[in-house]
Amino acid sequence: MYAQTQPAPEMPAAAWLWPQRWWRLFSFTFALMLTMQIDKTNISFLYVNPPFLRQFGLEGHPAQIGLLASVFLICYGVFQIAWGPLIQKLGGRRAAVLGIVLWIFDMWFHTLANTYNELLAARIGLGVIEAFAIPLLGWYTAQWLPFSERGRGQASWIVGISLGSVITPLLTVSIVAAWGWKANFYFSALIPLVPLLMMLLYLPNEPRQAKGMPRAEVEWIEQGSLSRVLQALDLPEKNVASFRQTVSNYRVWLIALMDIGSTASIYGLSTFGPRYITANLHFPEAKMALVTSAGSLAGGLIALLIAVWSDRVKRRGWFGVANFMAGAVLLMVVLLTAHPVVAACALALAMGTGTSALVVVWSLPHAMAERSAIASTIGTAGATGITISGFITAAMGGLIAGNHGSYVLAFALVVLFFVLAALSSLILALQKY
Repeated sequence: MYAQTQPAPEMPAAAWLWPQRWWRLFSFTFALMLTMQIDKTNISFLYVNPPFLRQFGLEGHPAQIGLLASVFLICYGVFQIAWGPLIQKLGGRRAAVLGIVLWIFDMWFHTLANTYNELLAARIGLGVIEAFAIPLLGWYTAQWLPFSERGRGQASWIVGISLGSVITPLLTVSIVAAWGWKANFYFSALIPLVPLLMMLLYLPNEPRQAKGMPRAEVEWIEQGSLSRVLQALDLPEKNVASFRQTVSNYRVWLIALMDIGSTASIYGLSTFGPRYITANLHFPEAKMALVTSAGSLAGGLIALLIAVWSDRVKRRGWFGVANFMAGAVLLMVVLLTAHPVVAACALALAMGTGTSALVVVWSLPHAMAERSAIASTIGTAGATGITISGFITAAMGGLIAGNHGSYVLAFALVVLFFVLAALSSLILALQKY
């Protein structure tokens, strides 16, 4: 039975204008994920750059390209398990400083790579280091926002991912055209300084530690913890409060399966999708970057809509069902049409649904885990989802190579995981999550 606690009172309307908790948290999370998305995905747009391909012997070798993406994702996933408890122990600020400094050094190491194995090592290192981000942002969201605002908390950094996806192809193409592919990684080593400085200036671990933070706002945040709203939510079981409860809760693994669908679409399709559209359907390469950017922008706008709407109803599952099914339909259009414009637009929107789904994927743990376990819960779900997505990306490269350049089975694999993610979301939706 639930403890007989009263739900947190409603915040006065005047406090909703632009409270300190929002501008402090949202600006940092937005900037962190914007810069991280640029650094994660800019390499995808070097796969059409002949000097880069020649340098690392990648021309005509899709399996090796897939391996670069998959080792990053596998490490990015597996090491979230380690980063989650470390963040709970160190606190968000110290963990973030450690992660960002290591991230800067790894991007600089990319500029020194001259062989395929060195580039592979740099991608492995990036995955290990950037694994801190998702559990960190889940931790900060739980410290700085009441439960009723955590959908919007996820949206702030998911919009950063979306805008990063919009900017990356245009930015990468421009930098490489002007100064060559190494300049792309020099730039990537500098931009993490922006979120680092923002955090050090005005985002401590807890709102009570922030200078000038209104007392009423701090009390509002603390009253909105999950344990205080369980009764009003009428959820099927008590909240997760420890790492042991995290790994034994099957609902956490359903979220992990949803994350596979989202991440496989983002990274698998960004790795192989543009090449399929340009090489097989002869869509212009320059216009492909514009189309994928437009799809990312659409994904970000949908993410905002889902965040606001789901916060109002305090249920997220049905949004996941609709989002993943839309992605499956769009990717089927890519497989079935021979019209290059239709295929390019459908691919871009399918990638966008992968991004917008993250609002649902990373809001749902907040309906299950207390602040004491949120980083571990998100780290566990993310580790499983992203690691398997890495194997999916590698499998896509192998399927393309093994089927004489045909992309049908590779894209069908992503469709399958879209459907499985939709079914997982449906189970949680029927349980009132």
